[in-house]
Amino acid sequence: MKYAVKSAIKSGLDSFGIEIKRNRGGGVGELVSFLENIRARGFIPRGIVDVGANRGAWTRLALSIFPNASVIMIEPQDEMEPYLSKLCSSLPTCRYIKAGAGRKPGELVQTIWSDLNGSSFLPPVDRSQLGSGKQRKTQIVTIDSVLAETYPGFLPDLVKLDIQGFELEALSGAQNTTFGRTELFILETSLFSFLPRQPLTREVISFMFDRGYELYDITGYQRRPFDGALGQVDLAFVKSKGRFRSEANW
Repeated sequence: MKYAVKSAIKSGLDSFGIEIKRNRGGGVGELVSFLENIRARGFIPRGIVDVGANRGAWTRLALSIFPNASVIMIEPQDEMEPYLSKLCSSLPTCRYIKAGAGRKPGELVQTIWSDLNGSSFLPPVDRSQLGSGKQRKTQIVTIDSVLAETYPGFLPDLVKLDIQGFELEALSGAQNTTFGRTELFILETSLFSFLPRQPLTREVISFMFDRGYELYDITGYQRRPFDGALGQVDLAFVKSKGRFRSEANW
């Protein structure tokens, strides 16, 4: 029945030269709606941690909705320094740490993609790529050290991580300062292992559940160009017994 209805609608639209195509991704619109919704229900984060800040677009968007929040941006790529430094100069509530976030402090090799958006610590080290600059040694900090030592007293009510499959490694270095304190996490997850050792969405959900957080919403998604299958989803996690789950009413 549903198929017949869809076919009839499609045939009708075809007669007018209108073609329906599947949306390849849902990003900014979903995120804005989500953040505006939680603001309307009284969630006003005092502090936001943006891990994988890139050029700062996500931070700018978040601050357009929560203008009084303080933000710590963590981003390792050299190319992003001018953007983030300028952002911090224009918005004094923003801080910027030029490093990657990981399980422990030290140094890791990052692979730099040409678009600078998909750069990751997951690909194996290749000496030729190190020599060409496509891979580079990068300083690693832990979120725990940033919040406990660099900015003690910072209140991480909202933590976002978009670091190309390295999210669980970074969260493993945030055990003491975020879990139980942070009300809301927004994490990029993947339904396929696009990179070596990349955790799947189900593994991220399990990781967060074990630490007292439940899946709450989907704030964005991307379909992979290969076949249009759902490839990545940005998931919101909230405390299992926190403010967002205090009511079970429909």
